[in-house]
Amino acid sequence: MFLGGTATRADRAGETVDLIDKEIRRLAENGPSAEELAKAKAYLNGSFVLNLDTSSKIAALLVQLQLDGMGIDYFTSRPQMINAVTLDDARRVSKRLLDSGLLITVAGRPEGVVSSAD
Repeated sequence: MFLGGTATRADRAGETVDLIDKEIRRLAENGPSAEELAKAKAYLNGSFVLNLDTSSKIAALLVQLQLDGMGIDYFTSRPQMINAVTLDDARRVSKRLLDSGLLITVAGRPEGVVSSAD
């Protein structure tokens, strides 16, 4: 599942949705650039422990690791797994996951947004 969200003024909703759709299509067609992949890896590796700032978050992660069948070495192997992802890997997966388009649900009274079913 690919999930994202944003917030904007009602009069900019159409422009915002169009921008997101354009970026999703770019990623589906071309995948990320080498720079984007490097920044994503740095973010994933650098931010991981920052999310473990409470006992309940740590406990939830440990339970999820057990449910997912991940070993106790996950904390040391995770950065290695992330760093092993190649640009070709990222581009192949981007195409597979994003090529079927974007499904959007918008709440509120946005201006400039029309249903694709219309």
